[in-house]
Amino acid sequence: MSVDMNSKRKQDRESGKRSESHAEKIKDSSAATTILDIRVLSETTGTKVVILTQDSHGKLTKMQELSPSTKSASQTVTLIYTPKGSQHPDGHYDVSINNKTVKVTTKEKSSLFHALAQGLKPKATKEEIALEAGRLRSLEADTLVKHSDQWEPFLKYKERTDEIRGGDWYMAKEAGLKETVKENKKVIKDGKVKKYNDWVKNVNSKPSTGQFIKAAHQPPVSSISQAGKLNQNSKLTKAMLEVVTKSTADVENDKGLGLPTIYVPTEIQREFPSTTTKQFRELLARTISQDNVVSALKLTILGAMPRFKFNSAKNYRDFRNNRVSKTRLAIFEKNFEQHSKDLVNKWFNHLQDKGVMTKADLDTLTAWINKKGYENPTDPHRKQVSNLL
Repeated sequence: MSVDMNSKRKQDRESGKRSESHAEKIKDSSAATTILDIRVLSETTGTKVVILTQDSHGKLTKMQELSPSTKSASQTVTLIYTPKGSQHPDGHYDVSINNKTVKVTTKEKSSLFHALAQGLKPKATKEEIALEAGRLRSLEADTLVKHSDQWEPFLKYKERTDEIRGGDWYMAKEAGLKETVKENKKVIKDGKVKKYNDWVKNVNSKPSTGQFIKAAHQPPVSSISQAGKLNQNSKLTKAMLEVVTKSTADVENDKGLGLPTIYVPTEIQREFPSTTTKQFRELLARTISQDNVVSALKLTILGAMPRFKFNSAKNYRDFRNNRVSKTRLAIFEKNFEQHSKDLVNKWFNHLQDKGVMTKADLDTLTAWINKKGYENPTDPHRKQVSNLL
């Protein structure tokens, strides 16, 4: 078998270049970090790193767990990740010590090194933590250069996936990475309205999915549950509860497996009024409890729009800070009208036989969507939501 020597020499020259480049970058205290850096540090320090993040209800949930692949972990550090936003453009890490959150404050962009240092040395002084953070930074850089053959493939995958996922959590799951990226890019584009239990099956088969795409309940489970407490005689609430659980019992533990959801990028879902604003969920609960299906579904649709759409003057994230975010937003906006129509049709199919939603209600909602009532600043329902933000 012949060998192209020119090609081989080129490959030899390029081998390790990504690792060397990343090593140089990470020496700079202003350089942002990714999960790759955690993976390298986990391997080199023999540390299991558990990463938590807040869900839509503010509860800490496990986002990722990394362990050394070549030796047993000698210690465990739990980090708390805050995604990119106006306050933390590159994301932010705090650390959990003895089940208590310890805030990490540093002028450097890479809070990761300080958070990990604090977790490794929980009783250290601020000066000692700063020194340890610097040591970890140097340790990673040295490791990337000395073992470039090990880390070069990971960095190569990063280049390929940054365009799709913005670089955040790109190494969520190595196994089947290409398939995972392709599948979830398709999910974002399709934006289908499906039952939540379909989403659970998808996440169980591809765990990395939930880290950058969310299935947003429409309406939120908490609003339906609260509506039942506000008015036990509400027919609409009872009908929705039956959709949630196939019965009227244990709505909270069931987690809304039967509810329609829309698949959206996680960063956008975190800006929904239904995610961020308790007062919105309470308004929606009251509306459902009053058996007003048209208003309830209009509010549901409005609650699934990013907050900056209601008031651009406020400092809400508008996703225009980088090309990937702008692309995700554009896809979301392009599909929003169809998402909304699919949603009301799904609910009509669930509710028409229960005597709480008529064909006339469906026509009213469809006409409102066709006219883009959700974008009309004079629309009374939009005003209600806007006033709560």
